[in-house]
Amino acid sequence: MKRVLSMVAALVAGVLLARCSSQTATAPAVSASPENSGTAPVGSVAPPFTGTGLDGAKISSADYAGKVLVLNFWATWCPPCRAETPDLIASYGKLHGDDVAFLGADTSEGPQVVRTFTSIRGVPYPTALGTAADYNAFGISALPTTIVIDPKGIVRARWIGGIEPARLASYVADARAGRNATYRTPEQKKIDALLAAGKIAEAQSYIAGLTVDYDYEKTQLELGAAELKAAKTPLEKAAAFGDLNRFADAAAIYRGLLAKKPDDVKLVGLMTRAYYRLHDYPAMAASARQWTRLAPGDVDAWDNLGLAAERAHDFAAAVAPYEKAVGLLVKAANATPIGKDGEAQAFAADESLDLADVYVALGDAKNAARVFALSQKYANLIPAGGRYKAMKPRVPERTIEGMAAVAMARGGGTSVSLAKWTGADLPGSLKSTLKYRLVVVGSPNARVALTAKGLKPGWIASFCADGLCSPGGVKLTLPGIGVKTYEFQLVPPKDGDAPGAVTVLADGGNAVAVPV
Repeated sequence: MKRVLSMVAALVAGVLLARCSSQTATAPAVSASPENSGTAPVGSVAPPFTGTGLDGAKISSADYAGKVLVLNFWATWCPPCRAETPDLIASYGKLHGDDVAFLGADTSEGPQVVRTFTSIRGVPYPTALGTAADYNAFGISALPTTIVIDPKGIVRARWIGGIEPARLASYVADARAGRNATYRTPEQKKIDALLAAGKIAEAQSYIAGLTVDYDYEKTQLELGAAELKAAKTPLEKAAAFGDLNRFADAAAIYRGLLAKKPDDVKLVGLMTRAYYRLHDYPAMAASARQWTRLAPGDVDAWDNLGLAAERAHDFAAAVAPYEKAVGLLVKAANATPIGKDGEAQAFAADESLDLADVYVALGDAKNAARVFALSQKYANLIPAGGRYKAMKPRVPERTIEGMAAVAMARGGGTSVSLAKWTGADLPGSLKSTLKYRLVVVGSPNARVALTAKGLKPGWIASFCADGLCSPGGVKLTLPGIGVKTYEFQLVPPKDGDAPGAVTVLADGGNAVAVPV
């Protein structure tokens, strides 16, 4: 299976639909940015990691001394992180024990969102909420990144992208034996040879055609070294430093160039992204504000300003720039034919998710629901066979998680949310059955009764969880985490029948209409 990466930088990637205009502005304030290159390489002593668990307790890598630790950096907004979750759960089931532990590390989100995701997906190992400093300490350049640390605290493996169970099992075996992991496939050897010979374009062309895994981090470092050797201009050197994960060096070059050309939009954009990769969000915000002044019609500028505030957890400050970015992308989507991929529509749907996440963090259920619905509107327009088709199931998944997180944060009774089912079906499910993911949020250990109303004659409603299905309704006790997930099914009397207006009700809570 070809590995799909979610570079952290993809959140601030260029949007070609936007136009730029210029006006005079002063250079952003300079912030002392940390170095984030070459840290925690294979064979080195792992830096300490201390975070806060989803229950509020402190979690430290020191807690796992004497064990192999599989440390997975991830986020709920990262599509490959979401995709690799089933593999990590499967790997945990086979590998964890007295001498092997797993720990998730999320450095960019709040506990409600992470707790909802891990509860819905049944993640069995703990997740710690860290900080941007943890990214820099471990040299994280992309998500997901999995780091395997041996019982003596030595980094024995690093892998960027979704990690498959067989590879992770091999890395754990290496860590148990106290040896560095290697990844030397024929394809990787060819990449290494091309870049060692300085054949950058040939290597890039070869990589673009691969349908098998390659060591992304190792390759990027080799590519950066080759580019730096061949660089003739400051911008070429800065680009090479980016591939080397040396964004402090890249930022120094951009600052020098901006001192001479403070109103250069391209340079301001590059400076903003360098600050993002350094996780220096105050400096990123200052640079992004200059970008919006120079190019008020540029979606990227507003997106970066919102992103800087969001990553700094100043969610109120993120609202206005994200609303501006969404407005520009919605306008472009409405004016652009859908085509075979629906790119403009996908951009509008994706940016709306970012804005919805901010409203979730603020506990603003009304605006979160409004923006999730906007995202769903444009996701529905994306062609099923196009390259952005993954957005179609992702939006309802993120919607139900986000609304459940809002309910969890607000408390005060039981809340149910529902979206079309995107997980694996229970054994025996019929093709004609309409299936939905139903999430119940309430007080820990609360007793809840769920019922389905409005069924047409001959239709059966069923609440399925833990290998059991309860027709018509179900009584449950919420777990200690306060979240329970069901596969809600509507079984028709015959194929093609329409269900009508069905509602799921929670006693002492809300009611949700079942989408057809």
